[in-house]
Amino acid sequence: MWTSLAIALGFVLVAFLVAALPAAWMRRRHGDEHEGETRDLARDITNRLGVLHGVILGLVFGHVVTQAGDLRAGQRTEAAAVEHVYFLAGEYRAPAVQAAAARYIDAVIDQDWPAQEATGEVSAAGWVAVRALQASTLALAPASRREHVLAQEIENNLWVIERERQVRGYESAMHVPFEFWFAAIAGLALIGGLMFIYPTSRKHVMIVGAYAIYSGLVLYMIYDLSRPFAGLVRVEPDAFEQARGAIRSGI
Repeated sequence: MWTSLAIALGFVLVAFLVAALPAAWMRRRHGDEHEGETRDLARDITNRLGVLHGVILGLVFGHVVTQAGDLRAGQRTEAAAVEHVYFLAGEYRAPAVQAAAARYIDAVIDQDWPAQEATGEVSAAGWVAVRALQASTLALAPASRREHVLAQEIENNLWVIERERQVRGYESAMHVPFEFWFAAIAGLALIGGLMFIYPTSRKHVMIVGAYAIYSGLVLYMIYDLSRPFAGLVRVEPDAFEQARGAIRSGI
């Protein structure tokens, strides 16, 4: 937690410096007394840059928020599918499938989540567990219509588990591209640089600083949400823990 807070403070500090230093350099080079046309042009360009910068930040922020929400929804779908497999296997009287489902949940909680936090990838142990679950499911040989229906439903849930696991692995390995960070920092520097048309005062510094701090916080949130298993606001295996509790209690 303290590391994440230190990183957040670093984002805010860098954003403030990126916005303030170009303005100071431009003011020293060109002064703060300018003709009306220069001021009007700088204001117009600043407004356009501000809108474009805000749109870029908003789109990327919305994307990472949606991605984190999809990841949580996929986790719930995957955990529910494993739980369904376990209890359907109980109806089928297939203890091997039940044991494999329980081991898979243990592997997700105890192996996948630490691996995703450390490396951004799902664990090899989790893949071994899901393959074992797949093998035990495909080994079922239904002898009645009831068993056939149960086996088919178990198999359907198995494909859901495998698909959601693959998606979870892909999404946990994704990162915000370098091009976005370059555009975000460059936009902040350009907006700050064009503030040289205004005289230096405490009020003006506070206004520019407020914008820079807010931009820094948004950039940090984008960075944090793009690391869903290692950031300050992280995705926890809550659904799998609930499924494990339901299996152990037999409910």
